[in-house]
Amino acid sequence: MRGIASRRKVGLVAIPRERSEVPETLARIWCRTLKVDSVGVHDDFFGLGGNSLSAIRVSMLAAKEFHVEVSAADLIADSLFSSMVERIRTAVQHAENRELASTSIGTEA
Repeated sequence: MRGIASRRKVGLVAIPRERSEVPETLARIWCRTLKVDSVGVHDDFFGLGGNSLSAIRVSMLAAKEFHVEVSAADLIADSLFSSMVERIRTAVQHAENRELASTSIGTEA
């Protein structure tokens, strides 16, 4: 499990180095919030005891950790762990692409 020090920075957006970092980090957030020992790729947030308030908490913690918008409404609508991992990966990739595009635009002559 890697901390903030193991992340590379692109502008102001922290980008996880490896795709495996998203599920590992998100699993820690789910475990801490839901007070469970482990989370599997096919686990359901509400099946593990989650509710709408804990969905908001998980979304806020994930947004802070990954530096992207993480919607509690999306978690409520599709509460599978694997789905949330993919939504975060997609958001991080889009943030990285936007940052790279704005950096390259700013460096063109």
